[in-house]
Amino acid sequence: MTKTSLKLRLKSSSRCFGVFNSIPSTVAIEQLALAGYDFIIFDLEHTLHDMRDVESVLLAASSASLDVLVRIPSGRLDLIAPLLDAGATGIVAPMVETQSEAQALVERCYYHPYGKRGLNSTRLNEYATRDLSQSLNEANESVVVVAMIETTLGVENAALIAATPGVDALLEGAADLSQSLGVPWQTQHEDVRHAVTQIAEACEAQQCAFLAIPRTTQMMAFWQAKQVSNFVLGDDRSILRNAHKAHIAEFKKELNK
Repeated sequence: MTKTSLKLRLKSSSRCFGVFNSIPSTVAIEQLALAGYDFIIFDLEHTLHDMRDVESVLLAASSASLDVLVRIPSGRLDLIAPLLDAGATGIVAPMVETQSEAQALVERCYYHPYGKRGLNSTRLNEYATRDLSQSLNEANESVVVVAMIETTLGVENAALIAATPGVDALLEGAADLSQSLGVPWQTQHEDVRHAVTQIAEACEAQQCAFLAIPRTTQMMAFWQAKQVSNFVLGDDRSILRNAHKAHIAEFKKELNK
């Protein structure tokens, strides 16, 4: 059975579940795939990973049929071509604030006629053993471009960013947004929740996918009521830590009976 592309799934009503991946381990990637995530966002913004780490992650994910979006460091558009050439499904760009920034992102991610991504012999076209024109068309039809909205200016321009041809989704960044709003780390603050809701509404108006980060099950219910179907469920480091804490606590509880 042919797998529906992540690009199409994000735009449909089918549910997609992702997670931030900060552990560049092939075994960790296998575990995330086995857990049932539809995609991972490999983080280069808040980590010290190098390109060899990325290569390992992309190959492990490919063997597990797991889509990988890579969050690049802010402003590092130069990383987009090699990441996509190496097999990343798409790119997550942090701190996108204007339509011009969104357009610059799109131009780096797409080939002609939608963008200016450089041509080369890569893993994408099986090192020029496939029809090159066809491989370019297939790449344009499958690449996923995500703009992350993390500032008040980004919220103000969310509708314009969402309307930019080639942008597939907006991802909310409540943590940095809370700082931009003057309430650092208060991700459930009324002002932050209102701003994130504005992003979701902008996406709905422009028929652009919205990626929510529900930090509680109550927030999952909130987004479900608003017909949101794409979610990023935290960071693998925190999930792993919490799982180990719960695991050891269960056995300690037995000893204390």
